[in-house]
Amino acid sequence: MTRVSRPRRRPQAAAFRGALWITLIAVVTTVAALSVQHFQTVRVLKIELKHLLEGEADALVLRYRDGGLGGLANYIDEQTRTQRRDVVYMVSDGAGRRLAGNVLVWPSGLAAEHLAITTVQVRRGGQVQSRRIEAEVRTLGPGTRLLVGHLADSRIALGRRYWMSLALSVLATAVLGLSLGWLVSRRGVRVVRAAADTGDRFLSGDLDERLKVSPRDDEFDRLAEVFNACLDEIERMVRSLRAATDGLAHDLKTPLTRIKARLELAALRGQEVPQQDILSETARDLDALLALVNGLLVLARADATTADSFVALDLAAVAQEAYDLYAPLAEDAGQHLLLQLSPAPARGVSSLLLHATANLIDNAIKYGSPGGQIVVATGIEGAASSLTIGDQGPGIAPDARDRAVQRFSRLDESRSTPGSGLGLSLVATVARVHRGQLVLADNQPGLRAELRLPLSPGRDLRPARAAKEITGETARVIGTEG
Repeated sequence: MTRVSRPRRRPQAAAFRGALWITLIAVVTTVAALSVQHFQTVRVLKIELKHLLEGEADALVLRYRDGGLGGLANYIDEQTRTQRRDVVYMVSDGAGRRLAGNVLVWPSGLAAEHLAITTVQVRRGGQVQSRRIEAEVRTLGPGTRLLVGHLADSRIALGRRYWMSLALSVLATAVLGLSLGWLVSRRGVRVVRAAADTGDRFLSGDLDERLKVSPRDDEFDRLAEVFNACLDEIERMVRSLRAATDGLAHDLKTPLTRIKARLELAALRGQEVPQQDILSETARDLDALLALVNGLLVLARADATTADSFVALDLAAVAQEAYDLYAPLAEDAGQHLLLQLSPAPARGVSSLLLHATANLIDNAIKYGSPGGQIVVATGIEGAASSLTIGDQGPGIAPDARDRAVQRFSRLDESRSTPGSGLGLSLVATVARVHRGQLVLADNQPGLRAELRLPLSPGRDLRPARAAKEITGETARVIGTEG
């Protein structure tokens, strides 16, 4: 493979961007939380202050009604001399002249029955000060007004402390966010970098390269598993293509060489060679070539099958159709084809599954013992629907079962039997594209080939890597080789 050349990228750029995003989210969250807290606090304080001023104003209005202006002025003067609360008072006439209280000048722009913030001159402790107050105004009578106010220093200080706290909180959040975000982002970047490096080595020809999967079993591990599954599939396709190329070259070369030699020999001998023999032998070789090409076309179609072409079906119906086709052939070969069907729901392509079932039955007829029995059974086993074909022939040795499903692979004992070595390979490919398994096991005697398909559409019955033993020396799972 040729290594792909990529432009050099800035180191840690993705980690820095990730840290910035985490910091931005943290800062926005901090600002929003502190702002909501501040505004809720201010709102509560404002309500309490409004109640305080309204209660004080109502009490002073009652004093005015009971004791007149003189009684009210005496009460206010007494309050300003003795109280320690931050409350200020002023009673004025219509022209704004002070009649009582410690506010010296009536502030402009204040409306009755309205809480407002304004600046006034206040006499406190013998000194005149300019202070910000929140004031409530009441009308006592014709030409007489009452102002009750509360010093706004605490509200102003609260606002200043809020902005200071907000600035410090944003600074602390930004520092911690960048630091922790950098640490968190680096793990994701390490996974991406490891995947890129693994992909580079894989593209350079090291097909055994895989990402490490940690025991944490988190999203990164799920990503690594999917990435490794993609590499497994690419490796399978590359190795399968190499094997197919080698096998195809050999299987095409042999009949073509025989045809060429036969024609050259006929040209040398002239009329001495019977033309009918040449034509019949050449026809047999051409039939073998056509069978090989047809098998390759079916394999290519199976390899290209995707899940969006799957439909709901029953393996029992597929087995019944294959039985109807091959029962006469089994009878001609002196064998008995026996059906044991139970419902086996699955999702898949009916024509491919029928082709795979036909191949398994055809193999059982070819290699089964004369007068023997071939059992075709369907059913449900655990989370899988199964279709099983068992014969009573010589079977396949456990150490040869992996090789039996490779393309163009023919075992020594089957060399004398017509075929291209694509039968079991096609079945394994059909199992793989249906996310299932082909299990080859001992039928005692003979071979038991079981096609397992998942009952659940999202389930994957295939092993993590190609060709994995499941029961020691008696069975072998074939789910990825094709």
